[in-house]
Amino acid sequence: MIRKIVAGIFILVFFTGISPCFSFPFSEGETLLYTIKLIGIPAGNQVLKVEETIKKKEGSLYFLTSKVESSGIVSVFFQLKDEVESYVDTETLYPQLVRINIKENSRKEKMEVKIRKDKDKIRAFIWDKVRDKKWVRELSSPPLDILSLVYWIRAQNLKIGKKFEVLLLDTPGSFKDIKFEVSREDKAYTYLGVFPAFVCEQKGVKNGISVWFSQDKRHLPLYIQINTPLGYLTAILQKLN
Repeated sequence: MIRKIVAGIFILVFFTGISPCFSFPFSEGETLLYTIKLIGIPAGNQVLKVEETIKKKEGSLYFLTSKVESSGIVSVFFQLKDEVESYVDTETLYPQLVRINIKENSRKEKMEVKIRKDKDKIRAFIWDKVRDKKWVRELSSPPLDILSLVYWIRAQNLKIGKKFEVLLLDTPGSFKDIKFEVSREDKAYTYLGVFPAFVCEQKGVKNGISVWFSQDKRHLPLYIQINTPLGYLTAILQKLN
């Protein structure tokens, strides 16, 4: 369940079509720290970071990272340590290379996905390192992974009633369509204060995830919430560097 809200931090962001026109509200070195809570009890933490810009012959890439770890009393019965690396195009924010390493009690996932566009074809070259399997998937549109999603949506023009759809890379190497809508305005209560926010809600699923994005030009993901059988699981922005 912890990972579900962690993934929610990322999947509450959306895809409406390919567009090279972005105004990026983040820069190298930006670090976002979250506290994860289950029914008000601290359960873990997450760090998102824009590590650096990498120059290549084919163009420039942002190197994005996410690190999630359980803590406190929750870590006694649920050991969680997830890491994601995403190398995204600096013009479109679509990933070219994604590495995912998941450790959740006895469950382990480790995979690497390369996305290549050749003329009219988009292919994902997937390597499941745990099962030592490799395969290729042809895709209908450029995908986003759970990490690049959050930075993609921050570059969008959010407004009430706007709808989005994303082709999301999931583990262990599958892809799925998810839908969201900017439903309303609200206040987001964080460790840094209270901020006006746009509420984005997942559609078409029971107990979907909701995220509060700041209304300023940064569009920070301030507060994330999902309803579980045990109560609300939340991720709250604690620190920004």
